Amino acid sequence: MSKGQRLGRSRLLKLLEKDDAPQPVDSRAETLTSQVVVQDDVVAVIRDVFEGTSLLSDQGKVSRILAVRTEINESWGQARDAFLSIGRALLDLENVLSKAEYLKLRSGSDRLFPFSDATATQFRQIARAVESGRIPLEKCPGSYGTAYQITLLNDQQLTLAYERGLIRPDVTRKEIASLRREVMPSVNDAARMDLAALREERRRLVRREQQLAQDLHTVRSRIAELGELLGFSND
Repeated sequence: MSKGQRLGRSRLLKLLEKDDAPQPVDSRAETLTSQVVVQDDVVAVIRDVFEGTSLLSDQGKVSRILAVRTEINESWGQARDAFLSIGRALLDLENVLSKAEYLKLRSGSDRLFPFSDATATQFRQIARAVESGRIPLEKCPGSYGTAYQITLLNDQQLTLAYERGLIRPDVTRKEIASLRREVMPSVNDAARMDLAALREERRRLVRREQQLAQDLHTVRSRIAELGELLGFSND
C-alpha cells in the first residue's frame, strides 16, 4: 500500500477475516478499524456541512478536507501543549521567587517574555486547572483563550458544562460564554475570581484607551494642519 493511501471498510474487513482460525488480538487491526469508524464519523459531518453541494461526489476534495483536518488537529494539540508548558514554567517561577521578586516579574512580563502579564496570568490559570484535574489534559481546548474561559466557571457552571459535553478539545469560546451568561455566578463566586487578573485587564484597557486618545489627537492635529496648507475651512 502506498504512503497516505486509505483502507476502505470492505477491504479492511476482508483483511481482518482472511483466516478463519482464532488469532491473537492484533492491536494494529484494532487501530485500523477504529480509524475507519472515525473517518466515517467525519464524513458524516462533512456531508452535513456541505449539504446542497456536489462536494461529496469529488473524492479528491473530501480527501483534502480529511487531510487538512488531521493536520489542524495535530497542530491544535501542539498549541495546547505549548501554552500548558509555558503555564507550568511560570508556576515554577512563582514558587521559587520571593513575593517582591514575583511582583517585579509580573510588572516586567512584557519586557522579559513575548506576552503581557494578563496573558501570563491566563497561562498560569490554565496550568493550575489541568494540574488539579479541573480540566482533564485530554479535554483541554487548543485555544488558550477558550481554556481560560473554562477556568472562570464556578462549580455549578463547570458541572453543567460537563453534563452538556462542553469540556472537550474543540469547544468554542462562544459556547462557554453562552453557558456563563445562562448561569450567572453569585456574589460569593464573583469574589473568588482572580481579582488580580481582572485588575490587570482593566489597566491594560485603560492604557489602550489612552493610546487611542493620543492617536486620535495626533490625527486631528494633522488634519487641521493639512487643512490650513490646502486652504480648507475649519468646518
